[in-house]
Amino acid sequence: MKNFMRRHPLLAYVALAYLVTWGIGVVLLAARRDWVGFHVAERWEAVAAFGPLLAAFAVAAVVEGAAGVRALLASMARWRVGAVWIAVSVLSPFALLAAAALIVRWTSGAWPDFTALETGRLATSAGLAEFIVISGFVQGLGEEPGWRGFMLPRLRLRFTPLLATLVLFPVWLLWHLPAFLGRPQFGLAQWFAFSAGILSAAIWLTLIWERTRSVLMAILWHMLINIARGIALAVSMPMFLAISTLVLIGAVLIAGYWLLRRPAPG
Repeated sequence: MKNFMRRHPLLAYVALAYLVTWGIGVVLLAARRDWVGFHVAERWEAVAAFGPLLAAFAVAAVVEGAAGVRALLASMARWRVGAVWIAVSVLSPFALLAAAALIVRWTSGAWPDFTALETGRLATSAGLAEFIVISGFVQGLGEEPGWRGFMLPRLRLRFTPLLATLVLFPVWLLWHLPAFLGRPQFGLAQWFAFSAGILSAAIWLTLIWERTRSVLMAILWHMLINIARGIALAVSMPMFLAISTLVLIGAVLIAGYWLLRRPAPG
């Protein structure tokens, strides 16, 4: 196993990330769909989100030893990246949320009804805390040390930023499959929309990592864009569609910038 990891670190990382997440996720899926005769607590989905983090540290430890683990930890703590990129990582999700509200106002003639936040999942302190912790912190911390901390830097040694993102995208997308299928209300249309969202986010996150070499900044953006999207969805579907469209437009502009600049691999 160690020899395989050393020869094929990316394959080993992907296999281990899927093993951890799908190992839990498939059981959750079976329980949610009533394919088995037992219940599984929903908190296990949060545990499954740490598959990429655990896989990244495991493979880094085998392939690069203590130096690889220290490098990954250093990137997760790197906050001195310049005021501009701190602002992009921390403020852009909420700037997009504000812009989405403006779009709804422009297209419908009325401001979004933010009083909708007073009902539903975000109405109670417990629901709000769970939303921030699970949708934000857990998913950002559990995923980004793997996707942007381990996988992306190694892909960039061989590919341009855009090609590296396009290689990473389907791996990241399909990793979510058990959690997606565990929600019976989601169908094919939602899968295509979800795929577009994952691709858009992958492009944004590649840009942030390219400019900062900081997994911390990737964690923050991932966490905050999830929160911003969740708030938009809690307000109204038009607002959620507006913020999703803005993230997509931003991704298209970033991809166009890469195509014009043609940054080299490495």
